[in-house]
Amino acid sequence: MRPSTSARAPLSRRLVAWAGTLLLTAALLVTQAPVAATAATAATVTDLGVAGKGGDVVARSGKVFVAAGDQIVVTSIDGKVINTIPGLSGAVALASPETGRKVYAALRDSHEVIEIDTTTLAITKRIDLTAYPCPSSLAQSYDRLWIGFGCGEAGGGGVLGLIPAAATPTPVRVGPATTQAPLVAVAGSTLVAGEPGVSPATVKVYDISTTPATSRGEIRDENGLPALRDLALAEYGSAALSALDDTRQFDAWDTTALTQGRAYDSSGFGEHGLPTAVAASPNGAYVVGGWNSSAGDAAELVVYDATNAEVIYTAAHQGKAVVAGSIEFYGTLTFAVLKEPGTGRMHLWRLPPSPYHSSTLTLTAPSKVTALKQSTLSGRLTLSSGLPPGVQTLELYRWLPDGTSRPFQEITTAADGTYQFTDAPPSIGAFKYQVYWPGNSWFRGSGSSVTVTVALYEPTLTVTGPATGSVGERLEFSGTFGADGITFPRTIVTVLRKVVSPDGTVTSKGLAKLAPAADGSFSFSDTPTTAGEHTYTVNLLGNSTIESASTTHVVTVLQPHA
Repeated sequence: MRPSTSARAPLSRRLVAWAGTLLLTAALLVTQAPVAATAATAATVTDLGVAGKGGDVVARSGKVFVAAGDQIVVTSIDGKVINTIPGLSGAVALASPETGRKVYAALRDSHEVIEIDTTTLAITKRIDLTAYPCPSSLAQSYDRLWIGFGCGEAGGGGVLGLIPAAATPTPVRVGPATTQAPLVAVAGSTLVAGEPGVSPATVKVYDISTTPATSRGEIRDENGLPALRDLALAEYGSAALSALDDTRQFDAWDTTALTQGRAYDSSGFGEHGLPTAVAASPNGAYVVGGWNSSAGDAAELVVYDATNAEVIYTAAHQGKAVVAGSIEFYGTLTFAVLKEPGTGRMHLWRLPPSPYHSSTLTLTAPSKVTALKQSTLSGRLTLSSGLPPGVQTLELYRWLPDGTSRPFQEITTAADGTYQFTDAPPSIGAFKYQVYWPGNSWFRGSGSSVTVTVALYEPTLTVTGPATGSVGERLEFSGTFGADGITFPRTIVTVLRKVVSPDGTVTSKGLAKLAPAADGSFSFSDTPTTAGEHTYTVNLLGNSTIESASTTHVVTVLQPHA
């Protein structure tokens, strides 16, 4: 039950009493994960060491990205700064697809959108928006990026969409011209856009299942809406969430009927101050609202049940204000960005994980794995609800026998939760594989690991050549010890020739020492000088990766006809 107004302490000092119980439960229930994805069980505030514009945040591939004007700060999931992307000009907004390894950043001052590889942190593409200046807000859905642009000149702003993966992305305008860069949000087949700081405010709703997008109308109030601070979508696009000046609440609006629905925090929390940031969890189960005190020196995040608006969790912080539009989800974690009043110094605020419903992740390896050869590992993600999880992104970690890690990889499940991946161990020994699902706003993440003992590669040594020949005739032989499309490390093949002449005399001679090609193929030749049965014994000398092998080939050599 949500506490009464009279029972609550001032904003700068309060935290709901049962939050401690929630944290304890989370600490007992949260699934262990690889270091890159491990979450502590307490809320943290990390000084990012920067000040200025921006404050938008996205979390992908085990990292958190924070737009900070002339740079993007990159932290680990536990909030530690691990890197920066410097040399930017007005990085104010970020967006990322649900799957893949890309983050997009709007650079307001250089009038462009950049694409960033989340693994290498390299800028892999620059999209010139000189014709649509001051891109200031972003939203990503499937293959499309939606951009709110505008520098503050009447008629100079608006909304556009483009496909960033295209070789030459082509911007397409959506809706009318504006003065300020509109806030944009997208979910399902719905796009909403609203110009911030304008009163009365209106929110325009579009259906993006058509090309070009078609208007569904406007969300407005007959008495006029206060200026818009933040905008989000919930319930897979069926509800728009607004943070409006002076309303002391967050409102949900039906994006089909264009009417006001429920309100969050409409009565009991009026002393919170100003509603500043709002977001819905990925599955729409929760709404998270960010409040600032009227003086801008205290902030609070409130988690609501999306259906009945009941308060589930509250956290407060003194001396800073939450940045509009900065609420982000990663698994069972919630992030926001705080700024110090006056200095604008940024801090990353991370709420602890919460005890949502559970998930189970399995990982199974084949009974026998050999070095160099592709082996298939498989598993399944299941949810405690019994419902199929849909396509989900898993994080794959791999370690060599000496403990060093192999490159990080993301894999995806099928809609029923099954998945598989292949790997070719480069050597023998104990290889460890670990998969991790970070969870979402309703289900706790889970992980699974398996250690595989990798055996020597078992070659199939074959030699082909003639069955008969004549004295003085050149005999050509070829062979291979691999047929799996494998690239082999350097090894040696030796050839021994034994000759049994017609009178029974036996002679042996080392004929060749060969370095096979990388695909395991080799060849050799011989010109017999005597008649008899020639037996060529081919030996593959094994090494730390490949087993030894041997085979023979017999040629009957005759005297040439006179």
